[in-house]
Amino acid sequence: MAIGRLSMKVGAKGKATPHAAYITRTGKYQHRLETGERLVATGTGNMPGWAQSDPSSFWKAADTFERENGTTYREMEIALPRELNDDQKQRLIQEWVKQEIGTRHAYQWAIHSPRASDGGEQPHAHLMFSERTMDGIEREPGQLFKRYNSKAPEKGGAKKANTGKQYAERRDELKALRHRWEVLCNRHLRAADTKQRISMKPNHPLRHGAPEPKMLPSEWSRGDAKADIIEFREARRDFLETEPNVRLFVRPTADRIETLEILKAAKEEERQEAIARQKRAEEERQKEIADRLANPYPHMAESELAALLPRIETEIRDRTEKFVQADPDYRDLAQKKDAAVKEQGVTEASIAKAEREERKEAERAKTLEENHRFQTGLHRAGIKTFKALDDAENAQDYWKERKKSEKDKAFDLSRKLRDFNFRLDLLRDRLIEAAKRELADLRKKAEVIREALKAKKLERYAREQAERREQRQERGKSRGR
Repeated sequence: MAIGRLSMKVGAKGKATPHAAYITRTGKYQHRLETGERLVATGTGNMPGWAQSDPSSFWKAADTFERENGTTYREMEIALPRELNDDQKQRLIQEWVKQEIGTRHAYQWAIHSPRASDGGEQPHAHLMFSERTMDGIEREPGQLFKRYNSKAPEKGGAKKANTGKQYAERRDELKALRHRWEVLCNRHLRAADTKQRISMKPNHPLRHGAPEPKMLPSEWSRGDAKADIIEFREARRDFLETEPNVRLFVRPTADRIETLEILKAAKEEERQEAIARQKRAEEERQKEIADRLANPYPHMAESELAALLPRIETEIRDRTEKFVQADPDYRDLAQKKDAAVKEQGVTEASIAKAEREERKEAERAKTLEENHRFQTGLHRAGIKTFKALDDAENAQDYWKERKKSEKDKAFDLSRKLRDFNFRLDLLRDRLIEAAKRELADLRKKAEVIREALKAKKLERYAREQAERREQRQERGKSRGR
């Protein structure tokens, strides 16, 4: 049965980068693909020039430069019909993105297909997009997420859409969005020649009975809860096929009891299969460890391994750093950053000097006023005959203006340095990943040594435990005699 579901979520500052990794199953989320879940397809669009080759850099910039209480992304999470194959699901999402996002916002999407509790797949899509409007002006990362400048758009950040709306307006927009999804999805279902259709209307007007309970993944692991949901789905499907105009009401008949017994048997079989899978996985892991320990390193003493590992790790760090520093783009950016740091130091020294000179001239003017009150009075009346006081005040104004100018320069330099640091971090991350591939053999050697060292420690611990048990037994025998 095709399910209609579309929810809208909001991402706070600091959440965009990890969420992009989550939906694309990269980084620390890559292991999810080893549990039977499939990553059907991914895609991006409308990224600025500096993020075309690495979309994750866009979300990292949003987390870095968006204001503290700002929104870094919005996300649609959409259930997809099982009745469509992978290519049809991908075409459906691509048309939805073209219809709803267009060329206005940077976006990234992914289609996941994890295993559902009933044995089938549970396909769904994540579509995350920035509220910042792409207006054709090429902006650097530090500028893109600044406040929008309506008088001079090229000097400010990209304008945010969907701001300043009331709750009722957002609610109506979400209803309209869900209706558009229903229309588009059902059009694709018709094109796929299937009778199934989705409906985004509430359950009560459709008279389909109570809505299916929402459960967390941890709750699915409880057998009784899973059986309840499966029973609910079976009952609802039977009802829809036989009595579409009557509210669901299931009586505990003999057939129903027999069905529940079958479900319990299936649940037990599934549990046994899960135990067997875990056992096989553990056996494979132990075999992998044993294969690693077949290396010559485990035959070394524990102290030798403990001394060898830091040398290997130091070599990996040194060669990785050399790999990074050898990149011409990285060197060029680092040199520009160093020049900006030096210029910032000179500017800060100029600010300090201007403040000292301003205070000095202010004190000189004050002393002249106190010692020459008559001439000061004429000077204040507009008769500029008191040259010493006039010079002191002019000098004070000069250093005050100089200080303001240097502070503006320091502000621009600090913003430039933030941009340099951001770009250097992105480039460094990419180079480190490349270095990992370059040094794969050396890293594998270090991993083998770690495993061997761990095995030696466990072996020593087991030996010490056995010796302590023998000593306790000997002491017990001595006391008995």
